[in-house]
Amino acid sequence: MTKGELKVTVVSAKGLKNKDAEGKSDPYVKLWIEREHPQRTKTQVGTLEPVWNETFTFKLNDNNKVLHLKVFDSDGPDPKKDDELGETKINLEEVFQKGKIDKTVKLPTWLGLFSEGEVTTKLEFIKA
Repeated sequence: MTKGELKVTVVSAKGLKNKDAEGKSDPYVKLWIEREHPQRTKTQVGTLEPVWNETFTFKLNDNNKVLHLKVFDSDGPDPKKDDELGETKINLEEVFQKGKIDKTVKLPTWLGLFSEGEVTTKLEFIKA
């Protein structure tokens, strides 16, 4: 039974790849359990090692087992023009068992052989 609430703190990222021709990226993270209900961090301007420390809450049902994280470089007011910096998933089984975990995940690329950086998170599961 995995009904409850998941608190996700997106702490920081490091080792992000620069997608801008001039200057540095302006990264933000979009995160979701169910694709139709995404949340996102604020944009950190001009850095490849952003610190967010932003907490988000998700309501969980028995079918929710994965948290999706996608890092973007903001390229202005139209999010459709933003560059993707990396994407990963976090299996929630460990946080269901332990209640709280700190998790740093790599942003894999090219069949998982290389990394586009990593994102550090804190997860807390509160059972309903």
